[in-house]
Amino acid sequence: MSENERRRILEIRDLTISFRAKKELIPTIRSISYDLYEGEVLGIVGESGSGKSVSSNAIFRLLPENAVIESGSILFDGRNVPEMSPKELQALRGNQIAEIFQDPMTSLDPLFTIEYQLAEVLKKHTNYDKEQRRARMIELLNLVGINQPEHRLKQYPHEFSGGMRQRVMIAMALACEPKLLIADEPTTALDVTIQAQIVELLKSLKERFGMSIIFITHDLGVIADICDRVLVMYAGEIVESGSKRQIFYEHRHPYTEGLLASIPDVDADEKKPLIPIEGNPPEMALLGEECAFARRCRHAMKVCAKRKPPVVSVAPGHEARCWKCVLEAEV
Repeated sequence: MSENERRRILEIRDLTISFRAKKELIPTIRSISYDLYEGEVLGIVGESGSGKSVSSNAIFRLLPENAVIESGSILFDGRNVPEMSPKELQALRGNQIAEIFQDPMTSLDPLFTIEYQLAEVLKKHTNYDKEQRRARMIELLNLVGINQPEHRLKQYPHEFSGGMRQRVMIAMALACEPKLLIADEPTTALDVTIQAQIVELLKSLKERFGMSIIFITHDLGVIADICDRVLVMYAGEIVESGSKRQIFYEHRHPYTEGLLASIPDVDADEKKPLIPIEGNPPEMALLGEECAFARRCRHAMKVCAKRKPPVVSVAPGHEARCWKCVLEAEV
């Protein structure tokens, strides 16, 4: 199905977010725009500090107190989230938009049982009575592959393994069958076997409920497994976007090239050294009008140090923010 035939569930336009530090506003998200379609899995990838989590948490205004949305719009299902009242936001969070956080041990309250914490979501967003809530909780734990759910409901988070705690978080997120699920590095703290199980679980649940997923990670292997389309973020900007195939096999931005080159090749006949991206990400407070990646880029030109490149369409559905792509498009 083409993008024109699918319904947009999320539209972000020119979103700019800064963090207040004393009397200064430090830019963190710099004028990003993208769409998310119904039933789509959108991957957001980039180094730590690139703005992946901040941009996604802004979708339902789950931002720190010192964060300021300076400009732009966030339309979820046709409604502008930054203009919502506190009551409207409460109805949105956990009901129509849910999030799975990176560390389930810190996301689950150690003082309360799994039953108490799951019931809290259902009390807030449904009209279920006590028996209906318990039946729904058992159904959810079965759905995410937790055995003996009646017994497990009485247990505390510390009695679960990391993978099982993450399954509880997924059950909690799915309690009200949201239209959008944000998975913020849900496999980072888990071993490889459990990572694969969580990814397969999310894929099957996506097919079952038809929900859209934003999957945030720095792991390109996970992106290749679950996502339909990918955004590559660097220094608060989307530097490249496209289908999974375009990003992995037809990438055009030097940063995307660097990310892919740093992945170990397990199929290689000989051991090859990893190729890191030289240098460090820029200090956001010191960024000017230059290309943010210029100092780390092996293709950098004089213009890169003077002006930020525009976004260029390099193929249908494939865009990159790079002067090299601009010059190639002009030839």
